[in-house]
Amino acid sequence: MKRIKAGLHRLLSALVRGILEVLVLLAYRPKLLFATEKARQEAFSQPSVIICNHIRGMDAAMLYVLMHGRKFKALSAKDLQDNSSALRVFMRFMPIIVVDRQHATLSWLRESRRVLKDGQHVMIFPEGYCNRLKVIQPFKSGCVMLAASAGVPVVPMYLDGEYHAFIGRRCRMIVGEPITLTPPPEGLAAGEMERESRMLRQRMQELELQLNGFIRTDAVPKDDTL
Repeated sequence: MKRIKAGLHRLLSALVRGILEVLVLLAYRPKLLFATEKARQEAFSQPSVIICNHIRGMDAAMLYVLMHGRKFKALSAKDLQDNSSALRVFMRFMPIIVVDRQHATLSWLRESRRVLKDGQHVMIFPEGYCNRLKVIQPFKSGCVMLAASAGVPVVPMYLDGEYHAFIGRRCRMIVGEPITLTPPPEGLAAGEMERESRMLRQRMQELELQLNGFIRTDAVPKDDTL
C-alpha cells in the first residue's frame, strides 16, 4: 500500500509540475541569462545553495520553471501554508523544505544538508519575506550558515519580477558565478556571518545592475511599475 501511495504521489507531482510549467511558459515567457561564461559553465555544476531575491508569490513557480531539469528543493515558510489550505495542498506536490519561522528550530538546516549531500541544490530567499518594492533588503544569515556548514558554493540569482501575462516585457533572471565561502577553522561567528551576508547581497545587486542597468534604492525609479 505504501508503494502504491508513493507512486501515486510521484505521478500527481509530475502532473502538477507539468501543468505549472506550461502555464508559466505561455503566460510570462521567462528568459534565463548568465552574467558570464563562467557562470554558465559552473553555476549548477555541483550541489549549491541558490539564493534569489523575492518580489512576488509567483517567484517560486518562475524559479521552478527556469530550473527545469535540475534537481533542487526550495525553502518554504510553514506559516504561509498554515494560513492557506489551498497553498498547503499545492505545496505537497512541490520540491520544498518547510521552515518554521515561528519557532527556533534547525530542522530545515539538517534537511537542507541532507538534500545537498544527495547531490541536489537548495534554494533560499535570503530576504526572508516577499518584498514587493523590489529594493533588495538585508539578507538573513541562514544561507551563509548552510553553505559554510555543508561546504558548498553559493549561486546568486536575480529575478526582475516583471510578470506581464501574455503581453509586455518578458520575465527575466540572471545567474551569477558560484561563490565559495571559506569559514575559519573555529567556524563562523555571528559578526562574520553578517559580513558574508552583506557580501552576498552586494553580489545580487551587481546582477541587478547588469540586468536592469540600475540598482533600486528606497527611491524607486519613476518609470518603475510595481
